[in-house]
Amino acid sequence: MGTSTLDPAAIGGWLEQFVIGVQVPGAFWRAERYGDGSYTLWTYSTDTRSWATADHEPGASEYAVVQSGPRRLWDETEAAYRWWEERGRPGVECFGLTVGGDGGGQQVWLGGPDRAVGVGGMPGAR
Repeated sequence: MGTSTLDPAAIGGWLEQFVIGVQVPGAFWRAERYGDGSYTLWTYSTDTRSWATADHEPGASEYAVVQSGPRRLWDETEAAYRWWEERGRPGVECFGLTVGGDGGGQQVWLGGPDRAVGVGGMPGAR
């Protein structure tokens, strides 16, 4: 068990989920909500049997995190979010997609096809 300063609420928007999804392949999210406004964000990967939880508590500045399995899914999520922040939180209009001529080899990019994002495009990405 550990903690994070990244509030799970900060990654719940469509754009944030897009950016994280591009860089954390095979991960899925689900929230378990409680009556007091808190919730647990579950992240899981069925291919590696990895999972992570991050607990949102209203007004908190640190959030409890638990990770299990060969992938450190919360670490990957946090790295993807921080990567996006460091680039000024670009909007979806700044991203593009290149698809190979045979329909394979898809690659998401930021700012131009020579700036790949995600698998192979981000230092430390899988």
